[in-house]
Amino acid sequence: MEDSLITGLRARDTQGRITYVNPAFCQMVGFSASELLGQSVNAPYWPPEFAEEYKRRQDIRLAGNSPPREGFESVFMHRDGTRFPVLIIEAPLINAQGHQTGWMSACLDIREQKRVEDISRASQERLQATARLAMVGEMASLLSHELNQPLAAIQSYATGSINLLHDEPDARGDVEIAIQRIAQQAERAGKVIKSVHDFVRRRDQARESVSPQALIDAVLPLINLQARKLSVQVRLEVEPDLPELLCDRTMVEQVLLNLARNGMQAMDRPGTRNRILTLSVQRANDRRIEFSVADQGMGISDDIAAQLFTPFFTTKVEGMGLGLSFCRTVAEQHGDTLVFKPNEPQGTVFSFALPVA
Repeated sequence: MEDSLITGLRARDTQGRITYVNPAFCQMVGFSASELLGQSVNAPYWPPEFAEEYKRRQDIRLAGNSPPREGFESVFMHRDGTRFPVLIIEAPLINAQGHQTGWMSACLDIREQKRVEDISRASQERLQATARLAMVGEMASLLSHELNQPLAAIQSYATGSINLLHDEPDARGDVEIAIQRIAQQAERAGKVIKSVHDFVRRRDQARESVSPQALIDAVLPLINLQARKLSVQVRLEVEPDLPELLCDRTMVEQVLLNLARNGMQAMDRPGTRNRILTLSVQRANDRRIEFSVADQGMGISDDIAAQLFTPFFTTKVEGMGLGLSFCRTVAEQHGDTLVFKPNEPQGTVFSFALPVA
């Protein structure tokens, strides 16, 4: 049975010497059993660049520290020099008398699994980029309206300043005030454009330390664009002195924006009296910060709730059914999940938590 396995098996004694390998392990690393038996430190399938690290790990194991039950990832080197990732699952090797005589390892070549994961990750990133571009496309009309206001104000203040300079040579104070107003309106227009530009162009997927307020500030201009169109009041409830978070900033911002847009659209129906969207940030515990988005829409029925996170399920006429599924995936990638509950007296609350840096 051991000879038939495609899983590599390796046994080591209490001194770390290899006492057994099956054919699958030999095929995996390209060395015969006779070349491996008795090897201890600097095993021939250890990449030289990792040899010291692996020796320290082996010393810890031989000292009696149990390995993680779910296994751990490592890198082996084939005889031809090829490096490849492996998943190693180890357990104490117990003899018939109940005494530990060493360690037993099951080694899995996970190259194919890694390749599939990389393809899946790349597909998700492409899908996310498409979703961001589509969202910005929807905002084009909102942006034109939003930018018209500060641009019209700038034009008005500039015209007024010219008239004052022509008609009232001593109106320096009024002109200075008008120029300050121009600068404020120009800054406002610039922030709107910059928020959209950053949202579309940001591609860094690495996790970084970022404050909860910075995440909210990054998407708030985009949320306010939609809120003004739908006559929704946006409330912020951010607990003071919150620590920084360790997260994938772009993905989390997308989640917040998706949840906020869904909440506002849920209130864009006849019969919705109080159109208030509440964004809350507070401590869930010492290690996690909870984000929640609460609307005052019509709520979620039991039938819809059962399918809410199913990919491609949507209640929107032009929806793709990927928004909430994506949001839950991002939450799970950060060690939590996306949950929802009824909002009292009306509506729904979606929430997830992120780890403290």
